[in-house]
Amino acid sequence: MPKLNAVLMVALAVAVIAATAFLTLRPAPARQVEPAQVQKLLRKLGDSDPDVRREGEAGFRSLRAAAVAPLREASKSPDRVLADRASKLLQELAPTGPADSSPICTPKPLE
Repeated sequence: MPKLNAVLMVALAVAVIAATAFLTLRPAPARQVEPAQVQKLLRKLGDSDPDVRREGEAGFRSLRAAAVAPLREASKSPDRVLADRASKLLQELAPTGPADSSPICTPKPLE
């Protein structure tokens, strides 16, 4: 009987550790961003004061993946200053690989 109790205790301990690991390692839910918050950050990003611009950049960096869509839209803005800053942040947060650009040199076909 004591041996059975020890086996059950080990099985329970393993189950608790596995459940804890599962709950800890699962991906966090996507963060929802309010449009008013995005507009505020975009105004800050286009501000002439460098300190205010840094606040806007920090705000977008804290949003991480949720900032990609608003920054893509802002990079198409007619305001070139805002568009340039949004493009730079977009490259930082969601860098594109060489698959998006045309190849620099094309290999010769084998004969």
